[in-house]
Amino acid sequence: MTVVLVTGASGFIGSHLVKRCLHEGYDVRALVRKGNACIASLKQEGVVVVEGDIRDAEAVNSAVNGCDVVFHVAALTSDWGALKDFTDINIGGTRHVCEAVLRYKVKRLVYISTYESFNHFRHKQVNEETPYVMQNLPYPDTKIGGNDIVWKYAELGIKASLVYPVWVYGPGDRTLFPLLADGIRRRQLFYWSHHASMSMVYIDNLVDLLMLAALHQDAVGEGFLAYDGEAISFEEVCERIAARIHAKPPSLYLPFNLVYWLAGMLEVLYRTIRSAKRPLLTRHAVTLLASRAVVDASKARRLLGWVPRVGLEEGIRRTLDWLVSVNPAEWKVK
Repeated sequence: MTVVLVTGASGFIGSHLVKRCLHEGYDVRALVRKGNACIASLKQEGVVVVEGDIRDAEAVNSAVNGCDVVFHVAALTSDWGALKDFTDINIGGTRHVCEAVLRYKVKRLVYISTYESFNHFRHKQVNEETPYVMQNLPYPDTKIGGNDIVWKYAELGIKASLVYPVWVYGPGDRTLFPLLADGIRRRQLFYWSHHASMSMVYIDNLVDLLMLAALHQDAVGEGFLAYDGEAISFEEVCERIAARIHAKPPSLYLPFNLVYWLAGMLEVLYRTIRSAKRPLLTRHAVTLLASRAVVDASKARRLLGWVPRVGLEEGIRRTLDWLVSVNPAEWKVK
C-alpha cells in the first residue's frame, strides 16, 4: 500500500489533497500542528495524524519516515507578517522536508510553490522558464528560497517536482472569494488597475495536477505552472461575486501609484504600532491585483497530459454557491 504524507493538511489545498488521496485508496498521513481543530475530523476519515510543527525537524522526520510520496503544502501564505516566521516556515520547513525525504529515501516529493516566484507584475508572459525574481516581499521571496532548496536536494538525488499555482479558488477557500465578497458587501473595495488579469486555477484541477506530478515519470525534476487557461479580469470576478450576493460591484478607480503609496504608508503605520492584524492594503496585494501577465501553463498539458476538468464558469458557480451557503443571511445585500 502506498503511504502518502501531506504537510499543511488543515489548509485549503492540503485538505482537498487529503480527500483525493483517501479516495484513491492511499494510506494517508498528515503533519498538523498540535491543537489544530481539524485533527479529530482527519482521524475520523482514517488519516494518521502526526502532531508537530514544520519548523521542528524531529516532527518532520517522524512524519516522513516510511512514506512513499510527500506532498509539501505547508507554508505561511500571507501578504502580512513577521519575516522570521516566513523564513522559518517557508525556507526552514522546506529544508527539513527535503532532508527527511533524502534520509528516508522517499520515492517522490511534490512541492507546492507559487507563481509569485516569477515577477508577473513586470512580465507580459510567464512560463516555467521565466527566472525567479526577488521582490523584497516576505511571501514570494521565501517561497523562492524554498524552491532553491528543493532544486538543491534534487541535485543530491531526491525525485522532486515543483508546482506553481496561480490564484487557487473553490469551495472551502477562506481567502480570495470571501474577502472580495466582504469588501464588496461593505462597499470598501475599489480598483487601481484597468482590466488586471486574474489567472486562476480551480482546486480540483490543481489537485489533479498534483497527483500527476507525484505519479508521472516525466514530472521528475520539473516545475509546472498550474493555471486553468481561461482569462478573466479582476473587474469581471468582482462583478460575478456582486451579482451573486445581490450587491453593487465596485466602480471607483484610483491611480495605481497613489494606492501603492497608501499601502506603503499603512504598512509603516501598522509596523510602528506592532499590529498583528494586516492593513486594509499592502504593497503585495496591490501589485498582485494589478498583474497583466499571460500565464503559459502548456508544459503540464504537454508533458503530463493535464487537462483542467472544471471550467471557469462552472468553477465560479460552485464557489459562489458554497460561499452563500456558509452563511446565507450575511449575503442578502440589496
